[in-house]
Amino acid sequence: MSTIFDVAKAAGVSKSTVSRVLNGESGVKEATREAVEKAIRELKYTPSYLAQGIRTGKTKTIAMVVPEYTNIFYNELFRGVEDIALKYGYMVFVCNTERSRRSEIEYTEEILKRNVDGIIYNTYSNSEEMLNYLRTLSQKLPVVYTNHLFQEDEPVSYVYTDGFESNREAVHYLYEKGRTTIGYIRNTTDISVIEDRYEGYQQGLRDCGIPFREEYVYQAKQSTEPDYIALGAEAAKYYEGLDETPKAVIAAIDALAIGCVQQFQKDGVCIPEQVNVIGFDNISLSSLIQPPLTTISQPIRLIGQKAAEIIIAKLDGREIEDKVVFPGNLILRATTDL
Repeated sequence: MSTIFDVAKAAGVSKSTVSRVLNGESGVKEATREAVEKAIRELKYTPSYLAQGIRTGKTKTIAMVVPEYTNIFYNELFRGVEDIALKYGYMVFVCNTERSRRSEIEYTEEILKRNVDGIIYNTYSNSEEMLNYLRTLSQKLPVVYTNHLFQEDEPVSYVYTDGFESNREAVHYLYEKGRTTIGYIRNTTDISVIEDRYEGYQQGLRDCGIPFREEYVYQAKQSTEPDYIALGAEAAKYYEGLDETPKAVIAAIDALAIGCVQQFQKDGVCIPEQVNVIGFDNISLSSLIQPPLTTISQPIRLIGQKAAEIIIAKLDGREIEDKVVFPGNLILRATTDL
């Protein structure tokens, strides 16, 4: 394996000159730069990021903190992060906090000891303790959040999809289709960061003059390792047990909606003739079930790409818009009246 000393000898320059070329520094003559780059190619030299990290304080690594590996959303988000990270020579480490606020903070402190260059942070908690910790974290290194955690005027970076307006518009769509009894499946109580979707549902009801009925709101049960499709099935059975089953159901995430659709069909409830169902996220599975799920699409991979771009731009000292809110897009499929 070639070393930086081998490159320097082949190019007829000093080791420090090779380092300056590798780091893209100015002040190197074009002929010298070309000689160094030629030596690198011929020797198939690969720089040691560990050695560079000791010298520059950068490790060319980004940590992606997620609450649970099993959520398909984070798999798709990771693909977007990696698209950009690899382009700029960064590696991405995925760190699972297992849905615990305390372990989340402790885990993050361990990540910081590894000298990662930046963090793309996904959390389920918006408690004051957690928010204060994250505010402090953002002052230590570049951090981008992929949830609606902070107000627009706070000095933090974020990329997420507007869940409030998306669900508000979903209610309007159902109302225009004549569906005036609309239920909502809330996620488990520890997942507080997507409650803006529930608030959008409520606002949509008010906009359309539809009375809010508490019995139409189903709270998914708490679980240490939730099976969201099973929780969605429980929601369907709950709605079937009411005196009047709602004519439409909106779910906080696709997996809950998928479980709801499957259970309704199992019990002989026709979708969409008797009940319309809408999910949120547009995970890949939503288009594969039968009937395919109407859902609010987040640009999940694009969110990951944008988050990585912000991290790397900050590390390079480049200006970039670091507060990005994408609109949701209602994707009409066969679980609603098209």
